[in-house]
Amino acid sequence: YYEQIKEFSKVLSKYITNITLSCQKAKLSADNLAEIVYELGGKLIPAHAFTPFKSFYGSCYDRLSLAFEKHFNSIAAVELGLSADTDFADTIDELSEKTFITNSDAHSLEKIAREYNKLNLQFPDFENIFSAINRLNDNAIIANYGLNPKLGKYHRTFCKKCNYIASEEPPIIICPKCGSKEVTLGVLDRINMISDFKNAIHPAHRPPYYYQIPLEFIPGIGAKTIKELVAKFGTEINVLQNASFNQLAQVIGEVRANSIIAARNQNLILRAGGGGLYGKVEATIWKTF
Repeated sequence: YYEQIKEFSKVLSKYITNITLSCQKAKLSADNLAEIVYELGGKLIPAHAFTPFKSFYGSCYDRLSLAFEKHFNSIAAVELGLSADTDFADTIDELSEKTFITNSDAHSLEKIAREYNKLNLQFPDFENIFSAINRLNDNAIIANYGLNPKLGKYHRTFCKKCNYIASEEPPIIICPKCGSKEVTLGVLDRINMISDFKNAIHPAHRPPYYYQIPLEFIPGIGAKTIKELVAKFGTEINVLQNASFNQLAQVIGEVRANSIIAARNQNLILRAGGGGLYGKVEATIWKTF
């Protein structure tokens, strides 16, 4: 696989000004890109497909099949991105046969596994992973884990002039506060414009999508507290999903333990993000556990 990646970079350098930079424009069509990937024995999965600016659904096309005219049926999966989930994506009919994956888009160590997939595999190797993506040979993706889309950077339309993040009924394409048309369209607003169905229609093969709120988003949980929790429970995922209220309270006290359990149970009041700004947890709903 390493040799394939090297060859892929070599071929792509013909279409990219500086192949060593992280964010690039490749001067070739989606179908041409697919042909390069498939000739090298690779798999093509459009990533953060609904994000504004550069993604396929976000700003380029109303339908992925218009981008990949020849190779749409060869695309087995779509990666949803932070500001979308399966309820969003399953309002678009052409995606009903595609597998959805949720990947961390991690640009730093602490962001790894912010979004991830749970797989049932015959054996943990690339062959079986791609078999799971294609839902073959008893391999399958059995769950998606990710942010509540409201916490994503591009959930709602953002006004570049007055920095207002829309809260009105979507779609918002003109700032309702100052009237400016200079806005960054939100994922919710964009999907509302291009969807085939008002409400999601999930195919039988679609696994559940679980919201996972990272510790850094939870009020009262700072870097020092996160370090204490990981030292005690091994991983952040173990803290978020498995540690009981009593176990957490012994380490960080009842108030902060309640906040983590409230996040686990989605007992949160959220303020939506937009325009490159993450959403926020404004409050947790107190319950006795």
